[in-house]
Amino acid sequence: MSSTDGHDTSMQAALAVAEAAASRPSPADRFNIDREGPAKRAVKLRALQQRFQKLNEYCDEAAAEIRASLERAPPR
Repeated sequence: MSSTDGHDTSMQAALAVAEAAASRPSPADRFNIDREGPAKRAVKLRALQQRFQKLNEYCDEAAAEIRASLERAPPR
């Protein structure tokens, strides 16, 4: 299969397929599991959970203070 401009399209297609295959990880690499990864992620997730809990408590306190100040404000 040749194109009209003289380039061999089948060769170009084969090169494109070969380049795509080379850029993908091998099956061995895909299934090589980092055993420490889940434990590290669990520690990070716990730290994030604590941080978000503190932020949530801060927002609750700030909202309560705003509500209290609005209730104390004299009506216009």
